[in-house]
Amino acid sequence: MIDKSYQGKGLGRKALKTAIDYIHTNPCGQAGYCWLSYEPENVAAKSLYNSMGFIENGQMCDDEIVAVLKLKK
Repeated sequence: MIDKSYQGKGLGRKALKTAIDYIHTNPCGQAGYCWLSYEPENVAAKSLYNSMGFIENGQMCDDEIVAVLKLKK
């Protein structure tokens, strides 16, 4: 999460890219997908995740929308 006073400066995108890059190093073994969830009213998160290749899969995790990224092999 990025503090409100630092939002809109590309930090969330940079942090997400760093996390995805780390996942690609297979720290816990090879994975085919990465998933995350976000609150339905968080349109900024939805936009960010969609722009990074995450696709909503129709599932919910508690009250949050699940989106999945297919990892490149």
